[in-house]
Amino acid sequence: MKCCTGKLHNLTLLGRPGHDVQCCGSILQSSQDVCCSSEDKEVLYFAKTGFFCCGHLYYNTSMWSCCAGKLSPVHKAGQHQNVTIKESTLLSLNNLNESSLCNAMQIGTIESVSPCSNVFSNVLKIHGRNASVQPLVSPYILQTPDHCSVPKLIPGNSYFFNEDNVFTDYNHNSVLQSLYFIFSKCYRP
Repeated sequence: MKCCTGKLHNLTLLGRPGHDVQCCGSILQSSQDVCCSSEDKEVLYFAKTGFFCCGHLYYNTSMWSCCAGKLSPVHKAGQHQNVTIKESTLLSLNNLNESSLCNAMQIGTIESVSPCSNVFSNVLKIHGRNASVQPLVSPYILQTPDHCSVPKLIPGNSYFFNEDNVFTDYNHNSVLQSLYFIFSKCYRP
């Protein structure tokens, strides 16, 4: 079984192994689909060459560029504003593989966002495999050398993060439920 934003899918009936199944909102994602997500939406698209996610939008990189979840037109036809195109999408905690979900990550509340860093308060370091939670020094500053690849984050909201990515939990309504989800998946006494 796999729960996707409140909708339970029976993977046995669908003939799909559980370890590679991902959700996009309440829909199971197939291998030829792309899920683009922002703070309030997850949208499923059929994968196309030359397209990337910018929040919940799927855009043509020859016509648009994305920075921190905002699209802008490309100024010269056929040229990208950034040499390396990175997606700007909010990753779902529910779709992390066991290694990413069960190893150390942080959770905190966004206080401020700037081009070079994101400032979190009330930061906890959690480790799913050990079922441990440890407070970290607040404020915690997460450096963002490529601010365009970081999704739009809303001050006052809580996010899970590591040094590379920021995650949200579309399946649970509270941090306590999210922590329970992580520990129940990872902790082996």
